[in-house]
Amino acid sequence: MQASENFLHTVVLEGTDDGYNIILKSDELPQVKKSIKGNDNIVLDVKRITTSAAVNAIYKSTNDVNSLIVENVANDELKIYVQAKDISKATIMAQTKSGEPVILSERFPLEKVLWSFAVLVILAMLAKSAKSITDYENSLVIKKDIKDREIELYRNFQKELASMPNINCKIKNAYASNVMPRSRRNYKELARL
Repeated sequence: MQASENFLHTVVLEGTDDGYNIILKSDELPQVKKSIKGNDNIVLDVKRITTSAAVNAIYKSTNDVNSLIVENVANDELKIYVQAKDISKATIMAQTKSGEPVILSERFPLEKVLWSFAVLVILAMLAKSAKSITDYENSLVIKKDIKDREIELYRNFQKELASMPNINCKIKNAYASNVMPRSRRNYKELARL
């Protein structure tokens, strides 16, 4: 079906325990955006639909309705104005000839999408910074553990050196006297061997 073949036949305003149901009876499901104009006024922007020759309004279990106006705004676009006590919480539904009433979800506005994206980006940045802070703190703990172990090893080494027996002998440059000749004569003596 073409969008121009989708007609609005009846608007049902039904009172419920927690507010209202606004049921749009049409040939096919329309696209609806609800705008709240105070607690007692709403405007429905309905697209992909037009009014039939006669649009009926049915009021069920409701006494506080002041007005219900259906206006053709453009080709395949309507505005429905409803003024009733606490109408801002109303559930918007559509019913085709062949089915049960279906709750219409509003299109997610671009502003809400952008805000949701911004919130997700901020949460991701916070998670990343929290992880980097945790990694940095863990590296500090590891460095502190290594430093503490090195200090403990050094102290143990100093205790071990202090407890070693000490032989009281004075050898000056023991390596040089035992390995390297001091003069050429000693060098010649070593060469003969």
